[in-house]
Amino acid sequence: MSFLACFPRETYSDHLMESLLVYDDSPVFGGHEVMSLHGLDGLLEHSEVFLHVFYSQANERLHQELTTRLPHPRLALESLAFHSSKIQSLLHHFQRKRLAELATRFRSCGAPRLLAIQGNIEHSSLGILAAKQAGIESLSYLPVPHSHRDMGAKGAFLRDPLTRPLFRKPDRFLTISAEMKRLLRLQGATAPIDIVFNGIDAERFQATARPAAKEKLHLPSERFVIGMVGRIEFSQKRQHLLVEAISESPSLRASSHLAFAGTGPDEPALRSLLQERGLADQSTLLGWRDPSEVYPALDQLVLPSRYEGVPLVMLEALACGVPVIASDRDGMRDLLPAAWRFPSGSASALRQVLTELSQHPPEADCLRLQTLVREKMNLQAFRQQFAESVLQPWEA
Repeated sequence: MSFLACFPRETYSDHLMESLLVYDDSPVFGGHEVMSLHGLDGLLEHSEVFLHVFYSQANERLHQELTTRLPHPRLALESLAFHSSKIQSLLHHFQRKRLAELATRFRSCGAPRLLAIQGNIEHSSLGILAAKQAGIESLSYLPVPHSHRDMGAKGAFLRDPLTRPLFRKPDRFLTISAEMKRLLRLQGATAPIDIVFNGIDAERFQATARPAAKEKLHLPSERFVIGMVGRIEFSQKRQHLLVEAISESPSLRASSHLAFAGTGPDEPALRSLLQERGLADQSTLLGWRDPSEVYPALDQLVLPSRYEGVPLVMLEALACGVPVIASDRDGMRDLLPAAWRFPSGSASALRQVLTELSQHPPEADCLRLQTLVREKMNLQAFRQQFAESVLQPWEA
């Protein structure tokens, strides 16, 4: 576009970047898009760079969020008539024309670098390939570098060999924890990798009096409330593991109340499982609720997920002073004490951790982590660190 300043490559080493391409062709608006938008705010706040954002018009929520940032003198939006697919690594072989057209659009902008918002390695991979074709450096902001096999995806044995070469395409990676950096290397990534932890709104997520918080949500004050917050989906989030762990422990059954905040495809299955295990009367399905109201009402938050990045619900709960029991993997492994983690997929190990921590509340660890999250993992810190990582000079 004519109002984008052309940036001569020979002056790029002076770190005077005038414009940056941002590319996100995912049709889905999720937590990674939330953090990416905060990252764009950080770039606009902490630099003078012009942002030219390409996004899929299929992602209506992303369109709405981006347009709320307009008019901004250093932000331009350009919608794409297509979006990425779950088999995008295969489709690349049949989208040569689309790739060439996108490379031409990128080249016309005159920007030296592209930031690809990649929820997984296939999302926005077309943008990475187009940048290569246009002679533009590419940075992948990637929170979930897991294999399809690790994520339990269908056809993983066919899809993983197709996606693995994509990990060698970006010139640099930005990810969200040391564990994610390790997984990127396992996937074959050889480019430099920077880490910027997610950030949360520390002002919004505050510890409040637990009895009052329980009363507001109609949760029993005399019971130990164990909760999960997020999409109800057994394949990834594994709400069924929590139900199994509680139902097989007489002591936990006698003392606990389960609270599930969120909706999702397995909500009917969860209701049936609670009924089958005899826990329906001591469980509450809250539906979608403002999570800032839910965390203070919990005595423990549980994250038995198959995989995560650095889950925002973990950081939000910790900011409220709530202990988090989680699968021993991903960002949970980076942040949580070993005594709070259990082998992924094991209901019996989850039951042991729940029992131990309910009997011996980890007050010192809770306070330490609450302070860490509030001071080091807030949105202000994230925005500044994100901008610094994206705009830093790269080695020639």
